[in-house]
Amino acid sequence: MTTAARVILILNAIVIGSIGLAYLVDPNLLLANYGLSVDEIGMDNMLRSTYGGLFIAMAGLFALGGFVEARLRDALGLLALFMGGLAVGRVASLTLAGAPDASMHMLLAYEATVFVIAVSLYRRTAADLAV
Repeated sequence: MTTAARVILILNAIVIGSIGLAYLVDPNLLLANYGLSVDEIGMDNMLRSTYGGLFIAMAGLFALGGFVEARLRDALGLLALFMGGLAVGRVASLTLAGAPDASMHMLLAYEATVFVIAVSLYRRTAADLAV
């Protein structure tokens, strides 16, 4: 079980860290994939801080859990909360603003899938610790 947890944490550290690095360097780099762009300095600042800096920090915590046994369960809980929060935000947007292009649905599917996996692994690690 520990191996699966480590893999999901390290994989998502790489994914989230890469997204964070891309937004930190140039927010328009990834936004162009969705037909979007940053036209205001304030929005550039918001994207670099949240999608850039915060995503890099979260990736570091996921990686910590993937490599340090004592932090594994904490990192799984954090991964579940992080991906669950992203998925909730996307569902709220679907409900309140309407359906975006298909790429956003793929992101929601990824986030929801990782959420379910992280919760499952979190619960299993609790059971492993109780034995």
